[in-house]
Amino acid sequence: MRVTSKTTRWILILAVFGIGFLLVGAVGVASWEYTNSDAFCANACHEVHPEETYAHHISQHSAVACVECHMGRLSTFEAMAKKVTHTSELWGMLVGYDRPLTASMPASRKSCEGCHSENPHQYNSVRVRTHFAPDKENTETRIGLIIRTAGIRSRNNERKGVRAHLEKPVRFIATDPQKQHIPWVQVTRADGSTTTYTDYQNPLSEDEIAGSPVQTMECADCHNRSGHPFRNPEEMVDEALANGRLDPRFPYVKARVAALLQQEFDSKEDAMHRVEQAWKKYQEDFPNIPEEYPDAWADSQKYTEERLAFAANLLVRSKFLEPGVSWRSFPDYSGHKYAAGCFRCHSGRHQDPDGNPIPVNCTLCHTVPIIIRDGQMPLTFLQTLYYTRPPSHGEPYFMANHRTMVDETCQACHGEISFGVDDQSFCANSGCHGEKWPGLTLTAG
Repeated sequence: MRVTSKTTRWILILAVFGIGFLLVGAVGVASWEYTNSDAFCANACHEVHPEETYAHHISQHSAVACVECHMGRLSTFEAMAKKVTHTSELWGMLVGYDRPLTASMPASRKSCEGCHSENPHQYNSVRVRTHFAPDKENTETRIGLIIRTAGIRSRNNERKGVRAHLEKPVRFIATDPQKQHIPWVQVTRADGSTTTYTDYQNPLSEDEIAGSPVQTMECADCHNRSGHPFRNPEEMVDEALANGRLDPRFPYVKARVAALLQQEFDSKEDAMHRVEQAWKKYQEDFPNIPEEYPDAWADSQKYTEERLAFAANLLVRSKFLEPGVSWRSFPDYSGHKYAAGCFRCHSGRHQDPDGNPIPVNCTLCHTVPIIIRDGQMPLTFLQTLYYTRPPSHGEPYFMANHRTMVDETCQACHGEISFGVDDQSFCANSGCHGEKWPGLTLTAG
């Protein structure tokens, strides 16, 4: 077939249009990918504090993009449709108005469950945390817990333990944006019945309840800092000593580093300078370390620069650019050591109309803390894992009232009853006694 000049022109036109379409498509795909990147979200679109970006970088979810949590794991077309709803904020951003804060989390089924199963808690798990005292020997204490994430079923087939929150829908009213104060909770059971619990110390009126948004409990209501953890500096020092990034063989190293993290600094360079000065002062205060701790001193000569840089990084991570803002401004609700966490609801104050509380029983969610010293685990603690607990131990206020219920029958399981914190007997447990838990009221009931 003879190719005419007219045919040639059409081929060229189609080729140009094809190449143009491919270029436009490539630019469109690249633009779409960029607008879904962490760099665009944190630096171009939203007003994100640098601490948030760094916290995400070191979190266990560092490989998860901002949009995967804050928009949800959506299909391409769903994500496009959702992004269109954000264009109302585009003009203000372009002309220099304040950039909007990051959007709140969508429902768990659109975010968390994009990676995690709907029923993630299949097994109980063991947790061991190491703590170092601020004394000369940096005395090490390990606290072991069996976390009842899967839990157990009671005689009436009701789930107890962490997983119970998945099987019984929980609705609540929070009176502050961070959900630290929850005065109203409603639980729906398998038979469809509901129980409403009210904080009797700070109750809401009927009008306040009617006018407040009722939220359904989601994963992020407890695992709220999984993507952006801001940790207690003391906890970071303990972890560094436990994994060898700092050397616990040096005297008073826990106390010295903890004091260092309280200092103010102007820049990363200033932080490094302060760490170097602290190390110099430490050597002046303890001139006999090379003779008294030869092994530790020899190792320190190999890793001095690395450990000083690590200490400077700890100092940077423990401070925030904005005055008055610290790790305490971002409470972690997945536990209850440094923030109310579980005790926002399991407080001892939340009661139903008949005066029955939301259970305040530590061993519903984990075992009694096991204090491990010198690598030795007390036999009495191990024995209790295999005993069937008497019915009294499951009562809602057992933790508050157990000290008044002690008699000779307790010794069959717990051995000699001797109160205190020396960890020499079951009841002399420093993991329970002498501790303060934010938000817990053991005098209620």
